[in-house]
Amino acid sequence: MKQNSSFILKEIAGVPYLLPYGQMIADHQRGLKTNATGVYLWNLLAKELSMDEIIAESSAYYEVSEEELPEFKEEISKFVNQLKNYGILVETETPASGYAVTKLGTSREKSVKDTSGIIDTNVCQKQIIIGGILLTYSGPAEAFPSEFSDFLTENAEATQVKDNQTIVLHSELPAEAPPGRVLLHNAELNIIEQENYYLLHFPMAKKHLEIHLSKDGHTAHCYSLPPYNSDFHYAFFHALRLVFLYLAQKHGMAALHSASILYKDKLWLFSGHSGMGKSTHTNLWKEQFNTPVINGDLNLLAMEDGTPVVHGIPWCGTSGIYDTGTYPLGGIILVNRGTTDYTEEITADQKQLLVSQRLISPSWTKEQWEKNLEVVENITEDILVCKLFCTKEKSAAVVMRERIAKEF
Repeated sequence: MKQNSSFILKEIAGVPYLLPYGQMIADHQRGLKTNATGVYLWNLLAKELSMDEIIAESSAYYEVSEEELPEFKEEISKFVNQLKNYGILVETETPASGYAVTKLGTSREKSVKDTSGIIDTNVCQKQIIIGGILLTYSGPAEAFPSEFSDFLTENAEATQVKDNQTIVLHSELPAEAPPGRVLLHNAELNIIEQENYYLLHFPMAKKHLEIHLSKDGHTAHCYSLPPYNSDFHYAFFHALRLVFLYLAQKHGMAALHSASILYKDKLWLFSGHSGMGKSTHTNLWKEQFNTPVINGDLNLLAMEDGTPVVHGIPWCGTSGIYDTGTYPLGGIILVNRGTTDYTEEITADQKQLLVSQRLISPSWTKEQWEKNLEVVENITEDILVCKLFCTKEKSAAVVMRERIAKEF
């Protein structure tokens, strides 16, 4: 038995947690709040040990007497089995294979044969600024997502930018990639790590769509065959969200699944699982207090000059509501269904953990997951973060407004 390498031990606001990343997050695997014994056992099982060896080493470490040994053995066995049931400990680990790469190769060969290498020569170049990052698109004009229109710039040199990202769309399919390390594999997205880039493949796209994203995040080579119809535009626009967020993460930015309103010159983000009522709640504010909805689904968190802010982004789910501006962040409200309307305070570790679990920024690797948590730790330090249990009645917005007034 040993550690599952898809989990990490992380202390959040002084509280230890064993938390998943990468494929485990995609598979909705739960983490676990633990204690000093859990920390000890996790570190002990960096090497593979049998249950008898775990008992022997831990009883020696805790200086357990002969009289205490039967009860100690029972408690340790129970705790180890709990960690095993959560998937935090495993008997043996199977290394990632090149299976997904092999399947992609078969798809490519068939597509190339069927299309005879059609190439579109109507190439254009457009520049977009989102969150201070300059994205330069180069590719067929008819493939450029119209959703970026409000973020276009014609004078990038006059704008202060944090970094640059070049997106090139090739009207052909790439050569078959060598086997790589599979970081994430599900019905919507495959991510395979190559030596110098990440291969992103989107199985749900009705047209073949593959992206080779450089590890520094500065270049994304995208591959898909024309014609570029509405199905392609939808898939390409949302694929580029992942490409952008990869580089944004390197600059301390992270996207939170949430709807936002502008109130008292600050943005208030309402986040919850689908069906929890975040859109209903923001609409209640708009109807009663005439507060603008800034984004209906996604908000980009950042720290600018020591102040938590939200940058406007074009991705907004099905709401169609977004904004190009940057606003100070007032708070993050975690929305839950309720039979009455009330707010609930939460501890510092819960604030960071629950907000981080609502991020959609990359968490394919341990380093990415830790970067997300670092962003959340900085963001949540000086803002309101609480739970809201609410109905669909107007009283829900009134209760939340009173809570904000109490805080500020």
